[in-house]
Amino acid sequence: MKRMITLIMIIQFLIYFGFSMIIPVIPELVNQLGVNTIHMGLLLAIYSLASFLSAPFFGRLSDKIGRRPLLLGGLAAFAFSFLIFGLFIDNLIVLYISRIIGGAASGALYTATTSMVADITTREERTKYMGLVGMCVGLGFIFGPGVGGLLAGISLSFAYYMTTVVITFALIFSFFKVAETYRQSTQQTPKKITLASDYFTQPIGILLVGTFFVMFFMSGMESTFQLLGQDRIDITPTEMGILFFIGGIFNALTQGVYIRKLKDGQEKKAMVAGQIMAVTAFIMLPFMTGLIYAGVCIVLLMTGNALAKTLMTSQITKEASAHDMGRVTATTYSLDSLGRICGPLVFNALFLISAGLPFYFGALMTVLSTHFIFQYYRKRGRVA
Repeated sequence: MKRMITLIMIIQFLIYFGFSMIIPVIPELVNQLGVNTIHMGLLLAIYSLASFLSAPFFGRLSDKIGRRPLLLGGLAAFAFSFLIFGLFIDNLIVLYISRIIGGAASGALYTATTSMVADITTREERTKYMGLVGMCVGLGFIFGPGVGGLLAGISLSFAYYMTTVVITFALIFSFFKVAETYRQSTQQTPKKITLASDYFTQPIGILLVGTFFVMFFMSGMESTFQLLGQDRIDITPTEMGILFFIGGIFNALTQGVYIRKLKDGQEKKAMVAGQIMAVTAFIMLPFMTGLIYAGVCIVLLMTGNALAKTLMTSQITKEASAHDMGRVTATTYSLDSLGRICGPLVFNALFLISAGLPFYFGALMTVLSTHFIFQYYRKRGRVA
């Protein structure tokens, strides 16, 4: 089991390292194409939209055919999306097609890897190993943009070709090293939860809605933080990169060191503590006075997000039955994607009204999502 977890951790790092390599490239690409800067946001948003729409399908498919085919197919499609992006980097229509393919593939990959962890761990071990896998995702996002920025100095296409190589390596690695983890039971399948009705009355559904809000305010913050920094302290892109790098380190350490030591039943206090960190940072942000101040806010936000988001996902997988694991993890990712779509749109619209307004709104949204945590445990009928 530990060997399989290690393999999944390596795959997750490679996936998100490869994906995040292209983040510094897109703004420069839009400039070179000479198109409206709105395409920068649209190229990012359409990826999340494709993930949102495709994830439920892949969740149902995962519970029918298993996790391994979904993992291998997702990696192949993911690599292909980056390859055609690099080959047709001067064709805006193909770039959109590439992002749609990549977004759909990411839904398959999240469903497969998260379900694999849930398949091979017990309830007591789940939080520990979800934290380790989340740490690898964080490390991929930390190192990917730096490498991508360096490769972009050679050519914009080169970063996409290298991403294709990284993901292809992950595909070959998975083909030879990763075994199927899903075993269909001969027992009668329990009543399935439907998104339209039972999700809003069952404890698991309350927590799923909470994950949407957590991703909503986090993605909104990421899209407007630099704008606020420019308005308040004339922050530079380099300084922004350093701040997010430091925040990413704290995010990874929280998941890899603190969360993996939590025992089953200790999640509630840690989730609430994470939310308190986020509320504090959101209230502090409009009063930004310097780089160190901004760094404290970023660390609080990214540490808080690591606690709340990772533990919510872990708890959701504990509530799901083996028969519905793929579908439930896919729904989680779908709601994450919806949050990534809506957050930047709402936060940027609020920023146009007042620079501080989106962050006060973020504090309010954080309090609301904390309410969902308490509601989940109240409905669940047990003391965390």
